[in-house]
Amino acid sequence: MNILDYISDIPNERVAFISKNETVLYSDLKNIFNKNINTINQLKDSCIVINARSRFEFVKLISVLDGFVKRIVFLPEDIDKSLLEKYYKESNANFEVYLENNILKLNILNKKIDDLLKDIKNTQWVIPTSGTTNNPKLVAHTFESLSRTSKKNIDVGSKYIWGLTFDIYRFSGIQVFLQAISGGSSLIITESNYSMNEIVDLFVKKSCNIISATPSFWRKVLMTKESGNLKLKRATLGGEISDQSILTALKNKYENIKITHIYASTEVGVGFAVTDELAGFPYSYIENGVGNIKLKIDDNFLLWINPGKKSQEYLSNNSMYDNNGFINTGDLVKVENNRVLFLGRESGSINVGGNKVQPEEVEAKLLSSNLISSAYVYAKKNPMVGSLVCADVIPLNKEIDKNELKKQILSYCRDNLDSFKIPAILKIVDDLEITQSGKIKRG
Repeated sequence: MNILDYISDIPNERVAFISKNETVLYSDLKNIFNKNINTINQLKDSCIVINARSRFEFVKLISVLDGFVKRIVFLPEDIDKSLLEKYYKESNANFEVYLENNILKLNILNKKIDDLLKDIKNTQWVIPTSGTTNNPKLVAHTFESLSRTSKKNIDVGSKYIWGLTFDIYRFSGIQVFLQAISGGSSLIITESNYSMNEIVDLFVKKSCNIISATPSFWRKVLMTKESGNLKLKRATLGGEISDQSILTALKNKYENIKITHIYASTEVGVGFAVTDELAGFPYSYIENGVGNIKLKIDDNFLLWINPGKKSQEYLSNNSMYDNNGFINTGDLVKVENNRVLFLGRESGSINVGGNKVQPEEVEAKLLSSNLISSAYVYAKKNPMVGSLVCADVIPLNKEIDKNELKKQILSYCRDNLDSFKIPAILKIVDDLEITQSGKIKRG
């Protein structure tokens, strides 16, 4: 099954995608396909690279090409250009494609088709990992593996207008796209150059009632004046640790809202969802699994996930699974009161005199002080202890004296953190930079 088959039952007059200046109906997607059928036939048995000039163009391309080519490579806007040649070689790319006035255009890269592709029954969606803490890898999914947890309920879907905040070219954005079309919902698409005020203003004007975003993005949303005018029915969080402070802030801001935080990654796919509005997840998930998903914590407190089916792989042919089908998530966790809490990425720890400090753990503690709205914790090299813990924070009360705020924060840290975890350098800032995927920009 491809996307056009998947949406065949959705009423033609229902809105699929919304931008500032354009609206696309579900019938328009079928028309774009029919208009370009001869060009699409030229692409059969090919590996293509989607080189869209905008997120809006991208969702139209992926909607009409899935199922009609062997492999699609996604190119995020912020991709390191030095990686392009490597990606093209690993994926055996034949054509670069883009839209011009809804007409499909091709750039020939390599006409030779790898024999490996001839046995592939479904279009492979090749998505780079974020590369937040290591070199990005190309992961091959299929429409089936990516839409495994999407619920196809057209009646329920008609009630929702999604707001896209994630980078559409990466796994998190694709999940929002698939959630929207699986129910025949509408999707408001923001571009990467929009300011936070522009994004929230567009969501308000277009009656957005469900948003999926990172905790860092949500914090920025809540700081805008227009955020109070959002009429949200649901909020989902992913991409970063969902600490209790942001879950509580959303619950207090929006009446009767349903909040879900989702654990997912490019390698694992969608792992599981948590709907009880508490940070972390129940330990029963480790004991009993979640549906077909199995979880385990190793001796180093790393979380491993068995997705139940090996439906994705690295293009480099390196295996992402252990002998029992588990994938190392790279996330450190701890267990408290029958709750599994995320501490941060194993590769992101700060070495302070031989003690390991997880930046995300310190950030969560800083946020729990209710003195700040956002925090970014990072390392600064030091010849005596290896590294110092540093923190940039945005105050909740913009009028407070900075020196007084620092005293209050450090006093709170002394009461709630081990001494080696307390920030040695604390800066009060007006803003924190986030990536196109909505995550705090680290390092």
